[in-house]
Amino acid sequence: MPIQRMTCFKVKNEDDIQGLIEQYQSVSETNQKDGKPYILETSSRKAIDDPRNSGYNLIGITKFASMEDVKFYDEACEAHQKLKAFAKDKVAGPPLVLHLDV
Repeated sequence: MPIQRMTCFKVKNEDDIQGLIEQYQSVSETNQKDGKPYILETSSRKAIDDPRNSGYNLIGITKFASMEDVKFYDEACEAHQKLKAFAKDKVAGPPLVLHLDV
């Protein structure tokens, strides 16, 4: 069963949101596992400003074929490592990560 992952970020500076959106696009274009793309879908969007957001202002959505692919994404995916390195000083605290069966 496919797994959809929603990652919510608190980006400190509004000007950095576009850069993170571009990083998600790069993940979409460069992800590789065993020499082939393995992420089924990738997107990211700026959240609509609302007090209920609790400061989360960017959502990244990735879809995987399995939890095994999610684990690979977290632990070994070079494209994801580059996104995390880019985001490191641009986000406040750890992101909120949710996994859904879809």
